[in-house]
Amino acid sequence: MLQPDEGGIDMAAMIPEATVEQVLQQVNIADYIGQTVQLHKAGQNLFGLCPFHEENTPSFSVSESKQIFHCFSCGRGGNVYKFVMELDHLSFPEAVAKVAEFANVPLDVHIDSAPREAPEVTAQKQILRDVTDLYHHVLVNTQNGEEALNYLLKRGLTQETIDAFEIGFAPAEKNLMQPFLKNREIDYQAQRETGLFVENQNGELFDRFKDRIMFPLKDQNGAVIGFSGRILHQSDQAKYLNSPETGLFNKRDVLFNMNTAKDLFNKDTGAILFEGFMDVIAAYQAGVKTGIASMGTSLTNEQVQQISRHTKKLTICYDGDAAGINATHRAVELVGNNPRLKTSVVLLPDGQDPDEFIKANGAEAFQSQLKKELTPTAFLLHYLSMDVDLSQDQAKIDYLNQALALVAKEAPIAQSVYLQQLTETTGIPVQTLANQLPKPVQQHQTTTMAPPPVVTSTVKFNRYQKAQRQLLNYSFHDDLVATKLVSSAFVFPDDQYQAIFTAWTHYLHEGHAPNVAAFTDSLEGGLANVAADVAMMTLPESSDEAIDNLMALLATTPLHDQLDQIKQELNQAQRIGDNKRASELMAQYYQLMRQLKG
Repeated sequence: MLQPDEGGIDMAAMIPEATVEQVLQQVNIADYIGQTVQLHKAGQNLFGLCPFHEENTPSFSVSESKQIFHCFSCGRGGNVYKFVMELDHLSFPEAVAKVAEFANVPLDVHIDSAPREAPEVTAQKQILRDVTDLYHHVLVNTQNGEEALNYLLKRGLTQETIDAFEIGFAPAEKNLMQPFLKNREIDYQAQRETGLFVENQNGELFDRFKDRIMFPLKDQNGAVIGFSGRILHQSDQAKYLNSPETGLFNKRDVLFNMNTAKDLFNKDTGAILFEGFMDVIAAYQAGVKTGIASMGTSLTNEQVQQISRHTKKLTICYDGDAAGINATHRAVELVGNNPRLKTSVVLLPDGQDPDEFIKANGAEAFQSQLKKELTPTAFLLHYLSMDVDLSQDQAKIDYLNQALALVAKEAPIAQSVYLQQLTETTGIPVQTLANQLPKPVQQHQTTTMAPPPVVTSTVKFNRYQKAQRQLLNYSFHDDLVATKLVSSAFVFPDDQYQAIFTAWTHYLHEGHAPNVAAFTDSLEGGLANVAADVAMMTLPESSDEAIDNLMALLATTPLHDQLDQIKQELNQAQRIGDNKRASELMAQYYQLMRQLKG
């Protein structure tokens, strides 16, 4: 059952097979996945929004009876180990260890976190790690870094914070990096790929970051993938300079401090999204350590998806000035309807950013301010009222029309709350406002209280593919069906179904219990997904007649393939006017049809 994984680890030598199966038996896959995906019952299975891609209609299905999952949109599927491997990017032994911890099953073996990435990726991360250590050393231990260190200390950063974020300094000289990397025998091409250099027309490399305080940028696992540098002395250069896009660094995907913040998320303390990484650092010093930030760009779908994988609660706390409020609006528009995230907004007074607020009011006041959360709708009502002169009748009417359209999308209790707020803002009685709520939206709301519809399949199968899937499903759940197919030397026309069936019979022959969830571990990724998809099918109980009919239908598959080929050639002959060839093909077509009917 256990095969060496992609990292080359012999899993059987690390975790006894009996232990792997014991853990699998003691964990309800729905309980484990339910930590990440909100599941609801629909028929015999549980459905939710797939954690592996963005969607609004649930297509992610979990079968408690079969202990497998399958997404009908992206095709991923398998048992709980496969889910953990896909979601957390872990090797098989690491996934078993994580599920065992959830089930309180001792493994009594040490699991090495062997990287599954390409060697060149690991090498690039090691280069950037070494450079991080160098920049940090220059800042805290050398004369070249004294001015930058004093600047940071005057800004209020403590030595503990500087060490925690591994802040460093790149001196003004333009050739610090190349000798440093050459001493480590890093070749020219590998140096170019780091993003640490600019290159002239002659191919010469010069340091990209000069006279800058350096902030390492890390992926969610803590590996350094790039840098952001703040200029130390006034100049005509950009205040902040980020690494360029590289094989490791894509700013659309990066969330500053996610690598440490994610371990602190819980049901009460989710992610706090700040506008920039200096806000994250200031909040950290104020005792708020779940802050994250995008990299100088508007929030992206990729970042929202990453956040939703680690927490169900997101608080947006951008700067309190006009630009920050507008950025908050864009973020709320992007995140507000995400069904995986409970989103709120915190506004800072007097146009302050987090650092300014903390310096003016102190850490405790900042922590208290973060508890003054607005719902997305409450924020949008505030946003709509900005720069509106409510003493002007037409301005008030226009504002109320927009506000009521927003309120009408809410459930009745929430509507009451927001209507009361509008009354306090405008002086219009609650009942008058309630009477003006857009009726079609209200009616729509009453019809959406039921669980959302689910997607059960996005792939269309022809009758022969359906027959193969049905036979394979029956063989999973009925030993007699599998025995009958083997004894009759039946071969599935499609290679992937035959490969799964062969693996299944081999799995049973080794003495394993007929457990599809455990069986999927013996399959490669693509076949495991197909097997999970097939196993999720709900079919009537098998009978000898039904199995015989399916086998008989599939016995005609080669003839149908020939018919399809002849049809194509016949159409081509008719298009080019080759009447002789068309007559020959027509005769072949009728001959095959007689064989099928026979």
